[in-house]
Amino acid sequence: MSKLDKIMAKINKFAQLRYIKILTSSFMTIAAFSVGCSIFSLAKSLPIPIWQTFLMTSGLGDILSIPIDMVSNLYAIMVVICVGYETAKSFDKKTLPAAMIAFGSFMILTPFTSNVTILNEAGEKISGIASGVIGISSMGAQGIFLAMICGILAARLYILLIDKNIRIKMPDSVPPAVGNMFETMLPAGLVFTFFVVLRVIFQQTSFGTMQTFIYTLLQAPLMGIGNNAMGACLYDIACKVLWVFGVHGGMLVYSALGSVRAAAGIANKAAFAAGEAIPYLDWELITPFTNIGILALTILLLFSKAKQYKSLGKLSIATSLFNITEPVVFGFPIILNPIMAIPFIFNNAICLGLTSFVMKIGLVAPLSGAGISNVIPIPIYLWMSTRSISGLIWGLLMVVLSLVIFFPFFKIAEKMALKQELEGSAEEEETL
Repeated sequence: MSKLDKIMAKINKFAQLRYIKILTSSFMTIAAFSVGCSIFSLAKSLPIPIWQTFLMTSGLGDILSIPIDMVSNLYAIMVVICVGYETAKSFDKKTLPAAMIAFGSFMILTPFTSNVTILNEAGEKISGIASGVIGISSMGAQGIFLAMICGILAARLYILLIDKNIRIKMPDSVPPAVGNMFETMLPAGLVFTFFVVLRVIFQQTSFGTMQTFIYTLLQAPLMGIGNNAMGACLYDIACKVLWVFGVHGGMLVYSALGSVRAAAGIANKAAFAAGEAIPYLDWELITPFTNIGILALTILLLFSKAKQYKSLGKLSIATSLFNITEPVVFGFPIILNPIMAIPFIFNNAICLGLTSFVMKIGLVAPLSGAGISNVIPIPIYLWMSTRSISGLIWGLLMVVLSLVIFFPFFKIAEKMALKQELEGSAEEEETL
């Protein structure tokens, strides 16, 4: 086995790790909620001045923010339930009890205090910490990493207790609904006891809660490193390198960094719903740039002198416009193609870096944080995501830049394809 084969075997082995698959499946399930929420974000972010004025004056904007707030403020709850469910499913155990025990364990570790601001009788704002109130931030982006840990740990403890037969076994004559209740009772109580002890232990530390501990030492640093232009470029390069070798790079890299992306995305959605600037690079809004190179290549295919390339261009232009890249990636192919590997790997990172720079200096309007479906043509996507004509113009410029980057490599591949077609024609004439 060659060194490359050994590396690819290790990569595939990582992708198949049980807990990586559990987290990937969980976040894919939750993605449905984000997609549903994007409909309301799309309506709220339409860059039409009259529409924006109407949203503010009519109060419709606040109504459209409700589903956005629902997803962003309750995302950690969705995570812990899905992770608990997928963990039990992975071990062929009852999924619903595991999911509910995971949820209960998460709530045990969730702080029962929150920063609040109230108005007194004089109309003055008074801020302070209220006890017995669960903060929204604990249920949203700030609680995602704790939710993942609780989902796996609580479900795993439940599974261990069931495997050790530590449960109340009822006679067969007892109805299943009642039997299941008693069977879950003892494991749930023991798991909850474990998490109560954890809560008490962390209350004795300077952090106060396990959630604050995890967020301060793990989640916040990872989000700071991963959710910037450099992190986005490295993420995309890693995806493209894996694609070149036939591995679904997006799925594999997402399985490793999906939690970081999700936490940043939820924080951005909350900021967008509140009408504030987004705190992190918006991964969802920047996603189309990961496919802009394929769109440029498809345009080149349309005007190719090689018949096979021209036909592929006609078949794939519609899908490439809407950020569906597989027809070109597999049809050209890009996989195991040393000629096209260089532009395929680096083109999008260049576009991402330039876009981040022009937004930072104010040449192009910043991303709004609205959740918009990424199956929208890139220039229109940028227009809607920035709510500015500058986004549309910049998107078109990035398509042109991608054409320039891909062109010399494409011409080399086209020359080889033309040579193959001529040789094939000559062979056909000889057989006739």
